[in-house]
Amino acid sequence: MAAPAGKRLGAVAAALAVVLTAAVGTWWLLRDPAPYALRKTPAVDVTVHAVTSDYPEAGELAGDVDPLLKVYVQRLAAGDATDLARLGAPWYTGRERAARQLISRYGAQAGEPVDALVRDPVVPYLAAVELRFGDGRRQEVRLTRDDHVWWLQLGDGDPVAP
Repeated sequence: MAAPAGKRLGAVAAALAVVLTAAVGTWWLLRDPAPYALRKTPAVDVTVHAVTSDYPEAGELAGDVDPLLKVYVQRLAAGDATDLARLGAPWYTGRERAARQLISRYGAQAGEPVDALVRDPVVPYLAAVELRFGDGRRQEVRLTRDDHVWWLQLGDGDPVAP
């Protein structure tokens, strides 16, 4: 005897819900939450490592911020203030002006090897990094995290209040 149409429709709806939930869950787990990525050019040579520390968080933090730091140096080398400003925390203002200033100051050195020293984290969502450029210049970069994405503290804003 055939099942009533209502039961079949309910079973199909339940199956579709399971498939949709699995697809969304897979997408969520596999997606890269960072809205930035390295481009093919210009090539940059950035070595990211944690300062010597008794805390394992420093090493973990260095791995977490590695992609942002490499993209930052690449955008400096490219000299595009608009692209560099996109790495700034979205809740900050004056990002493009600050990006132009950074390009003016460090852009020429960004094409050389850069060492990035990640300091011990004071709090889990803030980081300080010292960039050492090939010509001896040093820059301190401050980072902030929101929803598992690291951003530059670029421009004006509160690092802990997105």
